[in-house]
Amino acid sequence: MKAGLPRLKLPHTIEVRAALQMAAGAGAALIIATWLKLPHPYWSVISAIVVIQASTGGGVLKVARDRALGTGFGAVVGALVALVRPEGLAGMAAAVSLTAAVLALFAARRPWLKVAPVTAAIVIAGAAGPDGTASLALDRVFEILVGSASGVASILLLFPRHARDVFRRMAGQVAGETGELLAMILHGDPREAADILDRHRKLKARLTALEAAAGDVLDLPGPQKEAADRAALVRAFWRVRSDIVIIGRGFQSAAEAAAPGASPAVGKLAPWTLAAGGATERLKGLSEGRASAPLEAPDDTLTLAAAGAEPSLAAAAIGLAHLQRDLNDLADRFADLGLAA
Repeated sequence: MKAGLPRLKLPHTIEVRAALQMAAGAGAALIIATWLKLPHPYWSVISAIVVIQASTGGGVLKVARDRALGTGFGAVVGALVALVRPEGLAGMAAAVSLTAAVLALFAARRPWLKVAPVTAAIVIAGAAGPDGTASLALDRVFEILVGSASGVASILLLFPRHARDVFRRMAGQVAGETGELLAMILHGDPREAADILDRHRKLKARLTALEAAAGDVLDLPGPQKEAADRAALVRAFWRVRSDIVIIGRGFQSAAEAAAPGASPAVGKLAPWTLAAGGATERLKGLSEGRASAPLEAPDDTLTLAAAGAEPSLAAAAIGLAHLQRDLNDLADRFADLGLAA
């Protein structure tokens, strides 16, 4: 049997793919914009780069959509203001400042409008040129559309599995970070309270990025089970995070009631700490692509009925019961997607 050629393994395959997509997208945007005789082809190149960069952290389709919508809206607003603004430099400056401020105010709650102030300012300031307001606005819209389309096309046509690989890597990283957060909470050191709060914020941001990355994976026509599983995995992650928040409240309540410097992990919450320790190990295993046995239901002595009315014990009991269920569901989603075996 003839041996096959050795397979080349790159140390940073995903990064190399992203670099090649960037090269293809930026080059295509410049060529197409020049072929269409758009006056400022560099805007197409910039848009392609922005869209492709979004693919490394999730949200590429959303970025492309937002840039297209924001550019169109900004061009229309800029054109209307350019038609009614007072003549002279002072009038132009006032129109640019007021329009940019109003659009920035709206963009604060509407992310798709973030690029609108830029487009409006360009149209207003450039309307005094020989091409006219309408032509400038249309050119700006087409330049952004060409760049955004080139960026998306380079992602879909060149290494189409890149978005799926990004999602897989991010899911493993989020599992590891979730396990580390839970371990810190179970450790119960009051001196780590600020670090725990910071990790909560970062985990929330990571889950939002993972949700965007899940939406960027485009499946070929046919059964959409995998797409549904990706969405279910993200939802399971959010539930696990909520369970950890509940458990954390129990530990915080116990720490506030304990003596200064005492750790609730070795006090009344010790049984719940021990029972939840298996969850940290399972999250670590998922981050490394390893499957493990499902978590068993908490012992009767750790249920809400046994905890009584004490807030710290009740929160720990509720969080532990939900964590057992939701973490098992998360592990099932990892298995369905082939992320753990």
